[in-house]
Amino acid sequence: MNLLTESFPEKSRMQKDCGLINFDLNGEQAELLKEFAEILVQRSLITNLIGPRERYRLWERHILESISYIQLLDRNRKVVDIGSGAGFPGLVLGILGMNMILLEPRKKRYQFLSHVIEKLALEETEAIPLRIENVDPGILGDQFVARTVASPDVLLELIRRKTEGQSNLVYRVPHDTELTGGNKHIVLECPPLDRPGFLVQYRTC
Repeated sequence: MNLLTESFPEKSRMQKDCGLINFDLNGEQAELLKEFAEILVQRSLITNLIGPRERYRLWERHILESISYIQLLDRNRKVVDIGSGAGFPGLVLGILGMNMILLEPRKKRYQFLSHVIEKLALEETEAIPLRIENVDPGILGDQFVARTVASPDVLLELIRRKTEGQSNLVYRVPHDTELTGGNKHIVLECPPLDRPGFLVQYRTC
């Protein structure tokens, strides 16, 4: 049963919206993103992954915003998503072909991520049921992303403890945030997104 609402766009609009945030979404990626969204909505009926109202802004607020992260990442290097939750932004970036590690200690969310990875055959994406504090540093790279798991300062300190040399963290901040301490940033345009803000690239040193 397809539970996606009429607000979820067709492929042509998905590609148009992605063009507005400087990403060229191909047809296969669009189909995989839609399949992910269908699985997410279905699983949310029995597991608290997203709230009922999020179905109506799944594309603009969650998937498209996650795609925006790729603008501040090196597409040729591994990325670690800290606290991936329902897959934002890490699972979306994996669908786009990024080499991803999804850290998610909560059992049901980890099981959901693992199911989607297997279902969509995302060979370059791996879910690990641990917090960053408990991960072997040897599997981590130097690129990290997160959404709302903790503040940038807290996350940067955790990253410093687990990595050597300089690492980057890409993090979303609200539109009324004073941008300090970041290396680069991009404006999250509304529309095509449903809320304004910034993506900021922070460096550990």
